[in-house]
Amino acid sequence: MPPHVVEAATDAAGRVFSRRTRGASDLRQAISTILTREHGIAVDAETELLITHGAQHGMSIALRALLHSGDEVVVPSPTYFFDGMIRMAGAIARYVCSTAQTGWSLDLEGIAAAITDRTTAIVLCNPNNPTGNVPTADELRHVLALADKHGLTVFSDESYERYVHEGPRYTPVRALGGDRDRVVTVTSLSKNYAFSSWRIGYVHSSPATIDKIHAALEWDVINIGDISQAAATAVLTGPQEWLDVEFATMKARRDVMHSVLAEADVPVVLPRAGIFLFADLTALGRRGDDLEDFLLDAGVAALSGGGFFGPDTHVRLLYGAAQSEVRALGERVAETVSDVRSAASRL
Repeated sequence: MPPHVVEAATDAAGRVFSRRTRGASDLRQAISTILTREHGIAVDAETELLITHGAQHGMSIALRALLHSGDEVVVPSPTYFFDGMIRMAGAIARYVCSTAQTGWSLDLEGIAAAITDRTTAIVLCNPNNPTGNVPTADELRHVLALADKHGLTVFSDESYERYVHEGPRYTPVRALGGDRDRVVTVTSLSKNYAFSSWRIGYVHSSPATIDKIHAALEWDVINIGDISQAAATAVLTGPQEWLDVEFATMKARRDVMHSVLAEADVPVVLPRAGIFLFADLTALGRRGDDLEDFLLDAGVAALSGGGFFGPDTHVRLLYGAAQSEVRALGERVAETVSDVRSAASRL
C-alpha cells in the first residue's frame, strides 16, 4: 500500500466512529463521483449505494434479500462461484453454458430458452471470471430487454472492471437503463484498487432496492469495518499513479502465459480481461477433481472448469504473479501436457 493509504488507515485506527450501517458517507460520495465521471451514471450517494465486505458479501446479501424459496435463477456459465449464494437464498440456479468456439460469449438464445414461469432473476459476471470474456454493450442490452420482458431482476458482479486489457471496453449494466429497481450491481474495491486483503466493496441499485438489501446487511454484520473504509476512501480519492503501474503489467503477464501455452498447442481463448486463462486440458485425459489432483502432483495449482459450471476438462490458471512466475507456470503446464502426449504416442 502507498503511504497515503497507510496513513489513512493508521489515523482511523485511533478514532471512534458512530455506526454507519450503509457505509461511510465520504466513501459513498467518492464512489458516486467516480461512477459519474467515468461512466456517466448519476448516483445518489446516500440512497443508491451500500458498502459491503467485498463483492461476494454484496452479492450474497442481495440474493438473500430479493429472492424467495423455489425461485429459479438463470446463470450464464462458466462463471464465478454464485451457486452456494443462490442456494443459501433458497433459489435454484439454471446454468446456460457458453463455448470456446464463440470466445465464451453470452449464449443469448440459451438464456432466453432457460427462462420459465418460475424464473425471477439472471446473474451475470461482467467481466467474466474464469474466462476473461467481456460482454458487449449490445449483449448486455439484450439481457436487460429479456429481464424487462419477463419482470426479472438482473444481478451483475462487476469486480474486474479495471482489468480489461483490450476492447470491447467494460460496460456497467446500470449505465444501460432497464428497470432500475431490478438492476443490482456488486463491485469489489478490493480487486479494482489492488488491496484485496481489506475486503471491501459495494452494492449499487435504486433506493427502494438498496433499502431491502441494507436490511439484510444489518442482520449479517451491522456495519462494515471503519478502518478498511478509511483506507478505501484514500485509495479512491488519492494519487492513482501506483495503480497505473500495477495494472499496466497485467496484459503483459497474460500475453506471456498465453504464448507459452499456444506454443505447446494447448487450446485457450485469449482473455480480454481479468487475471486468469481458461485452458482446455482435454489432452491430459482427466476431468474435474481428478484433473486438479493430477496437476497439483505436477506442481500446478488450478481449478477445474466444472467448479465454474463449465467444461470439467478445462482449468482456470492465474497470471497475477510476477512475470517470471507466470512464465514458469505456463511452462510447467506445457511440460505436463507434452509428457502425457509423448506417453500416449508410445502405446
